[in-house]
Amino acid sequence: MLVPKKDRIAVYSQLFKDGVMVAKEDLGAKRHIDLKDVPNLYVVKLMQSLKSREYVTKQFSWCYYYYFLTDSGIEYLRGYLNLPAEIIPATLKKPTRAPGGPMGGPPGAGGPPGAGGRGGGGGYGGDKKMGPGGEFRPAYREGGAGGGVGRGAGGFGARDGGRDAYRPAPAAPQAL
Repeated sequence: MLVPKKDRIAVYSQLFKDGVMVAKEDLGAKRHIDLKDVPNLYVVKLMQSLKSREYVTKQFSWCYYYYFLTDSGIEYLRGYLNLPAEIIPATLKKPTRAPGGPMGGPPGAGGPPGAGGRGGGGGYGGDKKMGPGGEFRPAYREGGAGGGVGRGAGGFGARDGGRDAYRPAPAAPQAL
């Protein structure tokens, strides 16, 4: 498919900058999700061309194509866009950590459980007592006297013996 050069460069630049490209399966869409000036059809067809040359890998999920740039694709786009070797896609950059705690807050906030934080006493609950109180005494019903549901609640509505009420009594041994 013939794609205008400005659209091709826009797609390739975005792909190289991010290292990934997402395109909706809808080929009739007027505009791409990220590139507002480029039709979605151009993006899908350019990515299809790059995939056939193994410069990107494709993953499809829930009506979206996900394209991931390969190492050979990085070299190809670097040559096509005339970029220096120091510029790399965002997927290859290591994330920088903000000073402080793991979420960027002040030091000591957050971190693993028991290392300070909200509870003050360590762990998740600090000094909280968990479980039922000392006067908790559960009561269980015996047999099928109370009705109910589930096993042991009385078979077939019998009130006199629970689940064995519907079984015949064992035969007495006969003398020979």
